[in-house]
Amino acid sequence: MVEVEPEFYLPDDCWEHVLKFLNDDDKENRRYLKSVSVVSKRFLSITNRLRSSLTICKQLSPFLTAIFHRFPNLTSIKFLGLCGNHRNAILSQISCFPFNITSLKLISQVFIPVNGLRAFSQTITSLTSFESSFMDSISVTDLCLITDCFPLLEELNLNSSAIFYGNMVNGIETLSLALSKLRKINLSNHTYMNDQSVFHLFNNCKLLEEVIIFGCYGITNAGIASALRELSFN
Repeated sequence: MVEVEPEFYLPDDCWEHVLKFLNDDDKENRRYLKSVSVVSKRFLSITNRLRSSLTICKQLSPFLTAIFHRFPNLTSIKFLGLCGNHRNAILSQISCFPFNITSLKLISQVFIPVNGLRAFSQTITSLTSFESSFMDSISVTDLCLITDCFPLLEELNLNSSAIFYGNMVNGIETLSLALSKLRKINLSNHTYMNDQSVFHLFNNCKLLEEVIIFGCYGITNAGIASALRELSFN
């Protein structure tokens, strides 16, 4: 009589390594994870734990509580096509979950969701990358809010704001003093930017590696050269 081999078994952490390897080349679309997740409840549970990013749009809004419970290891969240008040509510909702969020993106909005960001930052203190791009307006108060909420930022993208309120040059100086870990910043189309504001960035942010300032016509070549001399390349 031939003995039957016992059922082949791998613990969950081994399967996680296998599925991470399969998914490495397709992190955005997650096609492999989607296919594997329908094989069994066990694989569904494993792939849920591997999901690290989420794009929140209007269509997902009614299901967010269930989604947040389903994907406990989210580290990156992007908002797309939602009004400011709605974003405030969702950011407050996210703050109730024990996420380790490192990246937050708010795309195409009228204004900064002040109340939501304050609630979010009360419990989520791990953020190192923040984007609030293609806004209708931004103010000095908004810059102060960002630095107060997220003092550990390494990457900041405020690209393409239409209207600026307050003394933004002073605001950039305050921001540069507060964000000592900043490595990358995008201030493209911030038309108030001048040689002085660039100097503040390079002088105060000693870890700065990348500054994107397209459409900032108040900045001169001489100003950039002067600011670059403040950087240490050691």
